[in-house]
Amino acid sequence: MRSVSLKLPSVFISLLFLVSLNVHAAPPPESFDSLNSAFPDMTFVDPDGKQAKISDYKGEVVLVKLWATWCGVCRKKWPEHQALYNEIKDDKGVRVITLSVAEDPKDSQKWADEQGYTVPLYVNNITDRGAVQVADDRDSLYFIKGTPMKFLIDKDGILRKKVVGLNGEVTAADIRQLL
Repeated sequence: MRSVSLKLPSVFISLLFLVSLNVHAAPPPESFDSLNSAFPDMTFVDPDGKQAKISDYKGEVVLVKLWATWCGVCRKKWPEHQALYNEIKDDKGVRVITLSVAEDPKDSQKWADEQGYTVPLYVNNITDRGAVQVADDRDSLYFIKGTPMKFLIDKDGILRKKVVGLNGEVTAADIRQLL
């Protein structure tokens, strides 16, 4: 009996130690979900082949869409995205950045062309791990929670609205409200 009673406090102390390690563990990877905070300054190549980043468009309202041709919901929502683009493409101070996830950009462009979509496609270093690398920070990865995802960013680079999957939509009114 004595050996059991001596071991019990040791086990309890060990558990407390492990719990304290977990409390002080590194925070989970950042994500794009922090509404009303600065959107990560991710890099990409624009449709003209020039390297760019979100901060290059400070002063504009920016809509970022993450999608993939292998994503059924993404394909289903493309007509809405095209209609929104058609409605706002001539609005001054608005930028639509459409980035494919985990596929060759040529495949994305081919699919969009075959469907008759005209939304310009941008290229990013989004990997099959579902991570987006942020501009000038090789150690900083922001994790994608699903596709499609849309992020509406105001003129100051602050995330004002996010939409994941089939849950909602960013509208022309949402965008124009931020102009």
